[in-house]
Amino acid sequence: MEEKHHSMISRIINFYVKIITLLIVILMISLISFVTLMILGRYIPFIPRFLWTDEGARFSLIWVVFLSSILGIREGKHFYVDVLPQDLPRSTEIILRTLYYLFAFSISLIFVLYGRRFFLMGFMQNSEMTGLNLGTIYISVPIAGISWIIFLLENIFIDLNNAKGNQSRCSH
Repeated sequence: MEEKHHSMISRIINFYVKIITLLIVILMISLISFVTLMILGRYIPFIPRFLWTDEGARFSLIWVVFLSSILGIREGKHFYVDVLPQDLPRSTEIILRTLYYLFAFSISLIFVLYGRRFFLMGFMQNSEMTGLNLGTIYISVPIAGISWIIFLLENIFIDLNNAKGNQSRCSH
């Protein structure tokens, strides 16, 4: 029963990762398009200078940064820096990994708790240029924090299973 439950959770998480990856691709294409349009409008006389492209580029960049950080947490490449030698004793490795998880969870909780306030503040504002509600940008902060927690919990689960010798069943 537990294996079936774990399998369903893994499928849901993997689907979530695919959605995030797709959004990153779409937003990167948007970012490149907005910046290209801004550059062309600046140097080619018959192409108008659209003011909304600057806002679109910023919107895309902010979302790309936060969505990419979510995947970085999942892959263990965000907040975790390898500055120590690879051949550390197992006990030291466990201590460092635990410190990493505590630090990452602390940052995640800050993003969730204060990100909620940040979103509510943005929700009451609209952009001057496009009229877009700024809550659509500000919501990226708490979404990142919640997603980091999900992926940190997944990584802890994988680490615990690996410690038990179940490496073949639990991987990204």
